[in-house]
Amino acid sequence: MNDLFGKLNQIHSAKEGVPRVLKWLETLLLTGFFVVLGAWNRPDDPFYVSGGFPWPVLAPLLVGLRYGFFMALVSALLIIGGLGLHLRETSAGQAFPVVWAIGIMAVSLLAGEFRDYWERQLEKLNASNRYRQVRLEEFTRNFYLLKVSHDRLEQQLAGSSSSLREALRRLYAEFAHTGPQGLSRENAGLMLQLLVRYGQLQIAAIYPMKNHRLGDEPIATVGAFRPVKSSDPLLAHALAERSLVSVQTEYRKHMDDLDTDLLAAIPLIDSEDRIIAMCLIEAMPFFNFQPKSLRLLAILAGHMADIVQEQQSVPTAISQEWRHFHMQLARVGRDAARFGLPAALVALEMHDAHQATIITTHIRKIRRGLDVVVETGDPEVQQVIILMPLTDELGLAGYMQRLNEELRERLGEPLHNQLSLQDSLLVSDRQQADEWLQRFLNNGAKR
Repeated sequence: MNDLFGKLNQIHSAKEGVPRVLKWLETLLLTGFFVVLGAWNRPDDPFYVSGGFPWPVLAPLLVGLRYGFFMALVSALLIIGGLGLHLRETSAGQAFPVVWAIGIMAVSLLAGEFRDYWERQLEKLNASNRYRQVRLEEFTRNFYLLKVSHDRLEQQLAGSSSSLREALRRLYAEFAHTGPQGLSRENAGLMLQLLVRYGQLQIAAIYPMKNHRLGDEPIATVGAFRPVKSSDPLLAHALAERSLVSVQTEYRKHMDDLDTDLLAAIPLIDSEDRIIAMCLIEAMPFFNFQPKSLRLLAILAGHMADIVQEQQSVPTAISQEWRHFHMQLARVGRDAARFGLPAALVALEMHDAHQATIITTHIRKIRRGLDVVVETGDPEVQQVIILMPLTDELGLAGYMQRLNEELRERLGEPLHNQLSLQDSLLVSDRQQADEWLQRFLNNGAKR
């Protein structure tokens, strides 16, 4: 089909490219040729008026098929005019053959109109074909642009998934080997590496915070980071708002005061609302500089701050397990209130010590990477509390169903037959979670 359109376009272009003088010259020559041929072949009747086929009609017929209605009319008029002159010169008494002239004119004009009609049809097809060709080229460009973007996205995500759950798992796994160092250069470097991995940061630094003021020197950098002034408006705004600030989002309303080399400032705020450090970003790919990526970095920064504070906390009467649980519960409540991240709490109470041990062991065995499982030390009433970050109502229902089916296979009875109390909560803020936890523990102590 494309080859056919190409050939028709070539023919059409060739016709459009014929000069006007050549059209007239060719029309006159072709018409004259048939008249002269008739005069040579039949001198007494060169126009074949009497008897036989009127061969001169071929001249306007061919001209009409080649150049259309108007040139066919010119050729036919020349033939008819030539016939009139011939009759005047040879036989004045012979009547003019009107029917013959009408036939010549009809054949010529029909041929010309036929050619013009198909030329119009061809022009419509050409216009439609040109439109489709333009649309095809646009589609091709958009397709390859999308393919390049998709390939780039695959390359960026091949080695580092942007999944928040995976990012937090990696965060806790890597910090588990650093020991109780607090905000040291080693830990700061590790934190910055994680932020670089999930935010594709190119130039950034982490500054410690001392007495609500930015430290003089960064303790971890990536790229050619230039020292930042404490009076930097983006930094000052981030400290005042106590949240992530970037030139793309919250800082738009302050564009008149924008005199900074920074793209974003991310405070590392723990669950007790204390700023322990500040991550300043000077350069990152435009592809990653979007609210979703910045939100991920802000969440990671909060968890990093909690880990540092947990490492620095002084051991108290409360166990390390419960201290970690309370810090994670505070962080979950903060993330739920600030970022809308889902989380769930499940509390189980059991009176049979043997069965409680089996159930608790199985719960710890199937614990997911971010789940926190704690239990009370009361030998009579065993209480197990499970904190499940990034788990919504559907995830909670699926977890409980899986736990119930696995325990049914191990114990021969469903989970609820082994429990004296079961309760769950979808966390919306820290205060709600603390009140629910305290109420459950108090009710267990009363029984």
